[in-house]
Amino acid sequence: MLTLEQNQIITLMFLNGILFLSLNVIARSIVFPGPRKSKRIGYLLILIAILSVVFTQEYRLMRSLSFSSDWSRNILLGGFAVPVFFISLVYYRLRKSRSVSTARSHSHANDRS
Repeated sequence: MLTLEQNQIITLMFLNGILFLSLNVIARSIVFPGPRKSKRIGYLLILIAILSVVFTQEYRLMRSLSFSSDWSRNILLGGFAVPVFFISLVYYRLRKSRSVSTARSHSHANDRS
């Protein structure tokens, strides 16, 4: 059997995975918005609400593991959430620019033919 602290760490790892995936989805939705009357924005708002609950639960778990409130906030925001979100934004932005540039090069090759 696992101790209470070990169960909390496993729960923290699971919630961190959910946070990571959610931040990637949000970043992708910002860079690649859906069509004009898409339901993507509504789903994104629901995801952000769920994400705030996950973030709060992670903060509470870290506090129960004897982390100070400052350390918990710094670890969650500065050590995970903000870097993952910005790295995801950069990744999807690069991916978008590469797909646009390859589409342009294919269209120029077809024009020359």
